[in-house]
Amino acid sequence: LEIMRCFSEDIEQNPISRHGVRNMNLLLHGPPGTGKTEFVKFLAAELGLPLIVRRGSDLLSMWVGGTEHLIKEAFKEAEAERGILFIDEADGLIHERSAAHRNWEVTQVNEFLANMENFRGILVCATNFKKNMDSASIRRFNLKVEFDYLDDNGKIIFFEKVLGELGGTPLSTDERKELLKSEFLTPGDFKIIRQKNLFISKKISNTKLISELKEEVKAKNNVK
Repeated sequence: LEIMRCFSEDIEQNPISRHGVRNMNLLLHGPPGTGKTEFVKFLAAELGLPLIVRRGSDLLSMWVGGTEHLIKEAFKEAEAERGILFIDEADGLIHERSAAHRNWEVTQVNEFLANMENFRGILVCATNFKKNMDSASIRRFNLKVEFDYLDDNGKIIFFEKVLGELGGTPLSTDERKELLKSEFLTPGDFKIIRQKNLFISKKISNTKLISELKEEVKAKNNVK
């Protein structure tokens, strides 16, 4: 965050930063629900910059040259507004060129990289599938941040802050142990369980909330 703040303040006053950096490119990667999108919203709010959001699929066109045009327009809009350009699900747009079967698949990646190189501002791309992204494009990102599943401390923090008011009582020692047994939990899982139970007037037991979290993990991983 401090790097982004310094760059944003620096480039506001100069065509390129004092250190010769024209743009700051950030790649967020990791499983769904781990907080990549929420982090970008937080980053924009902290820097006081507008956020221009595009999904990778938003920039794909069925017409010849259409994708390249949409890519140019997205970068142009972000630079004009001096905002953060956020490309979500970027792997669908800048996938590995060595695996391409059609010329236009290579052309669209080349177009993206050219605009990325010339962009004056902050670009953030997010993907759940970093391995599918073009290897040359990955090297162009100044910063690469991995978002992973919650550790034990994170599980406790998110339960208390997101679900605590639904249960109404602190986690007991046994409940805490049961929560920590749950694997592959993400912030998104806690959000879903909160939304599911938010309008129920009576208090819900911590045991039930933990059970619902486990079921959510099974559902998203297709575990029976």
